[in-house]
Amino acid sequence: MFDMLSTSLRNRLLVAFISIGFLPFILFLVYTLILSETKIVDKLISEQQHKAALVKKRINSHLLSLTKEVSFLSRLDLMDDILVEDIDKRVSRLLSQKKEDYGLNLEFMVINKHSKVISSSDKMMLSKPTKITQHMPYEAGNLIVDKTLYIYCKIYASFEKNKELGTLVLAYDLSNLKQYISHTDHIHSYIMNPKNGLSIGNKLSFEISPQIQKNSLSQDNYLIVYQQMDTYLEAWYIVYAVKKDLALAFLYDFIRFMLYLSPAILLLVVYLALRYTRHIVKPIQSLTEVTDSIIHSKDYSRPLHTSSKDEIGRLTDAFNTLLRTTNKALKRLEEENKIRLRRFVQLIEVFNTIIRTKDEEECIQTSIEQIRRLTQHKDIRFTKEQSDASKGIILHVNDFEKDEKIYFGSIVLDLKLLQDKNEKSFYTSISRMVMLQLDKIRLIKTTQSASAAKSSFISNMSHELKTPLNAIIGFSQYMITYEDLNDEQLDIVSNIESSAQYLLEMIYGILDIAKIEAGKMDVTLEDLDILALLKETFAMIEPLAQNKDLDFELVSTEYAQKAFRSDAKILKQIILNLLSNAIKFTDRGSIRLELSNTDEYLLVKIIDTGIGLSQEEIDRLFTDFTQLENSMQKAHKGTGLGLSLSKKLSHLIGGDIWLESEGENCGVIAILKVQYHYEHLSS
Repeated sequence: MFDMLSTSLRNRLLVAFISIGFLPFILFLVYTLILSETKIVDKLISEQQHKAALVKKRINSHLLSLTKEVSFLSRLDLMDDILVEDIDKRVSRLLSQKKEDYGLNLEFMVINKHSKVISSSDKMMLSKPTKITQHMPYEAGNLIVDKTLYIYCKIYASFEKNKELGTLVLAYDLSNLKQYISHTDHIHSYIMNPKNGLSIGNKLSFEISPQIQKNSLSQDNYLIVYQQMDTYLEAWYIVYAVKKDLALAFLYDFIRFMLYLSPAILLLVVYLALRYTRHIVKPIQSLTEVTDSIIHSKDYSRPLHTSSKDEIGRLTDAFNTLLRTTNKALKRLEEENKIRLRRFVQLIEVFNTIIRTKDEEECIQTSIEQIRRLTQHKDIRFTKEQSDASKGIILHVNDFEKDEKIYFGSIVLDLKLLQDKNEKSFYTSISRMVMLQLDKIRLIKTTQSASAAKSSFISNMSHELKTPLNAIIGFSQYMITYEDLNDEQLDIVSNIESSAQYLLEMIYGILDIAKIEAGKMDVTLEDLDILALLKETFAMIEPLAQNKDLDFELVSTEYAQKAFRSDAKILKQIILNLLSNAIKFTDRGSIRLELSNTDEYLLVKIIDTGIGLSQEEIDRLFTDFTQLENSMQKAHKGTGLGLSLSKKLSHLIGGDIWLESEGENCGVIAILKVQYHYEHLSS
């Protein structure tokens, strides 16, 4: 059961609703059964006590007004007629009028000092003796005899204040107090004197003990509440008797009604709990379904619909707001990513444009044009004046001679372009590109200057060396041809001649490389018959192969005649160098010259069965003056410039050279690849 409650919100709500709906009813019913009767009785006692207090107050007020009336009448000058025993009946008429005014069962009478009634509102009492005054020792007061309240006041002569004339007495029948008590079907009230058993109204048969402090008692049929009177009626009690069955009838009827109604209330509570828990949980279930759907579909545009206006409705609205906010945030993030991607692409485009610049002025001008294109602002300029970073892009370049950064200038931008952090980073990246390109240009210029100086030095030195070398070669050849030399002398002169030839060959190679690096190697494009050119080259080099007994062949079966423009001299020199290398490093086997083509390229392959090469050796062979350490290299002297020069020459005609070999003693394949219709662009 507890597992069901812990795993289901609906079950918890159902239990909570039933408990909240039915438990108070049960508690109220228990409270009604156990405590309500006591509460009702206590409330009845309190109400009747309050009524008794009000009645007592009204009676006291009524009797006090009579006392004041008696005192007032006793002070009238008219009372002097007592001396003549009210012969003209003026006092009697006054008292009769007063009785008539009150309309109560009472009598006014004046008694002289001889206890004789000389004036009265009741003519039957005139001239009758009475002993009531014997019980009136005070100037004014009251006393009760049986059921009559006597209120009296001494009368003094108006002409002599100390002369007592008699006593004014009001005989008040206590039955007049019935007007202050009530009698209904379930409440009975009366006034009683427990000492003598007298009562005003119909009393019940119960005894009131003065020693009992309680002001209520309960009998079988009645709940009795009483209060003692004060002032005038101190020995009397005002009593309220309430019938229990009538007073508690509503309570008992209500309890029976609640007991009969409890099954219906339970069913109603269960029904409402089921209905409202389903109503409450349904939006939450929908919320869960939408959340699961969003998790799987990544679609944050699907809202949750509800007609509820309560907390669930507000929760739904908040969830929909969260979805909208998330969707907007994702769209904004997507837009920002697009902007960043666009910026990145723009940065790449700017970089590609800037790196093609050849000098500093072109670099700066290109950079300004690119920034103008990006910002759509025309007021962007370059200045050599010192400025701070807040006004634009600061450029620093390297002084390679002093190995330090120096100020180059600033590209002045609109300040608004630098306020956004991302934009500022973007233009900072551009500034770094510009500075790198400026460094590159400056480094290239420095390198080109050094290379030009080197090339000039090599060229001058080579020209200076060629003259004496030609003379040495010429004199050596003359001595070999025309002088009568012995064998030892002939060997010496031959060595001089071959060494001079070796130096001259190296000088010509160095001159060619210097020309290429200085951009002074001329390329003459012309329509060529490639097959004829290769046959001519093949015929020139064939005797060298025959001298080493090598199989030497030209294969052109994969070649289809196509128009081709190139430099015949350079192309022939490259092929001669590659064939010479192949023959030089092949002692036995074969060398095959293959000519083929594709739709875009001309391919020339020289395949030998020579010593073979490792990949590391292949990588080193295209470096100037590089020679490998092996037995055949020692047997065949070389300058180490052949492959390097051939590769640089191939670049001049739009081609490239590379070597392929499976390792030592596996032969080498040299490949020349040249693009069709290549037009040389001098640097």
